[in-house]
Amino acid sequence: MILVQKPYKLLYLIMINFAINKALKNYFNFSGRSNRAEFWYFFLFILLVSFLTQLIDTYIIGYHPDEMGIVSGIFFLATAIPQLSLIFRRLHDIGKSGLWFLLSFTIIGLIPLFIWWCTMSNPKKNRYGNIPKLLTDFT
Repeated sequence: MILVQKPYKLLYLIMINFAINKALKNYFNFSGRSNRAEFWYFFLFILLVSFLTQLIDTYIIGYHPDEMGIVSGIFFLATAIPQLSLIFRRLHDIGKSGLWFLLSFTIIGLIPLFIWWCTMSNPKKNRYGNIPKLLTDFT
């Protein structure tokens, strides 16, 4: 018996792969726009790989669970700038300046940031660029 995956599962894998590739390709690009799906798929990837690197550091290398091990540290250093640039581009997508990210340094500031990250894209061209496309635009 051949198992056939449902088409939407394949689409999710393609979208996650696209979001990762686009975020890493725009490593130092703090201008432009990123849509909601790209933002959340990339942060899902970060969350899953961070969990995996923590497991490797704790159970294979032997770091204490409260410490950041070498694998987790390398992954963090490799993905910190793409995460920041994606946050800036996501804020640009809803018409906000990327500097609103500085609200994250206050506890209460995380609330509006989370709401803005969940907000739908501005459906028109804004001062930060054209409407971002997920599956067709690789810039």
